[in-house]
Amino acid sequence: MLLQYRPLESISTAGANETTMHELSLALSLLDEIGAAAEREGTTRVASVHLRLGRMSGVMRDALLFAWDLARADTVASNASLVIDDVAVMVWCPRCDGERSVRDGEGLVCLECGAVAPTIVRGRELELVSMEVM
Repeated sequence: MLLQYRPLESISTAGANETTMHELSLALSLLDEIGAAAEREGTTRVASVHLRLGRMSGVMRDALLFAWDLARADTVASNASLVIDDVAVMVWCPRCDGERSVRDGEGLVCLECGAVAPTIVRGRELELVSMEVM
């Protein structure tokens, strides 16, 4: 069974560089959310968890995967895989009047016309998309 969810409002990515254990605390919060959802659904085992992770979320993908492996022991997700869908940064370009990609490491500049595009449309997500239960 696949359960669909909304963005994780209770998990903040603010201050990602201020705490050395940031991804571990995110993994623990994620597991709390998963445990509560599993309890609501009456299941005791989760097979996989699917996240959307924006490139500008402040979360290091590899660190989150490492933290997930540590934190999931003795939980309903103890054998669950963490599947992460990376979300590219998209901005609103005022000159093009539309959503545009940016080039990594070059700031918030429209890839099409080169204009500064300070409004981020996508790329900050940390979203629990779904979990597969057994």
